[in-house]
Amino acid sequence: MTPQAWAQLAGVLVGFLLSQFATLAVWLLAERRERQLVRLLVSLEIDQNLSLVQEFWHNVALPPDPPFTDEEDEDDADSDFARSPPPPPPPVVESEAARLSRRAADIPLPPFRERAFESQLGALPKALTAEEIKGVWRVYEELAQIRTVHSWLLDVSADGDGERPFPSASAPIRAQGLTSATFTAKKYGVLFD
Repeated sequence: MTPQAWAQLAGVLVGFLLSQFATLAVWLLAERRERQLVRLLVSLEIDQNLSLVQEFWHNVALPPDPPFTDEEDEDDADSDFARSPPPPPPPVVESEAARLSRRAADIPLPPFRERAFESQLGALPKALTAEEIKGVWRVYEELAQIRTVHSWLLDVSADGDGERPFPSASAPIRAQGLTSATFTAKKYGVLFD
């Protein structure tokens, strides 16, 4: 082979290697971008769901309204209208737990979103570490628990007697086709850095 043929062969090899390197670099950058976007989608959805839970709980935990007073009628003592009958006796004061459970059943539960989580489920192993996947799974499990407990509260408030047992903390909770592993009250830290 002539030196010119070796130069051509070397040029082809170098060109091939450079094109393969460029393809690999583009693929690695695309993989990195996909991982970042999956993390972003799931973290935004979790943040939105946690905001809905906070807003729901804020509405449940609002202090009770002050009792209605009939001071306006006392100011109109000179009016020609007959006085209304005396107000009914004040209602029995309910316990804080009863008030919170009644309000939690009365206030509609906001619809939690799971679209990003479900659509990116196949990409999660590439985008998240094992601990992050466990944390994300726990968050969505807890959202299911909130739905289940809210459903239970609705059932109990509809029954009127309040004698239905609360779902066990160690047994699966089932409501409206939804089954969860256990009911926990864990607090979660930051899922994503």
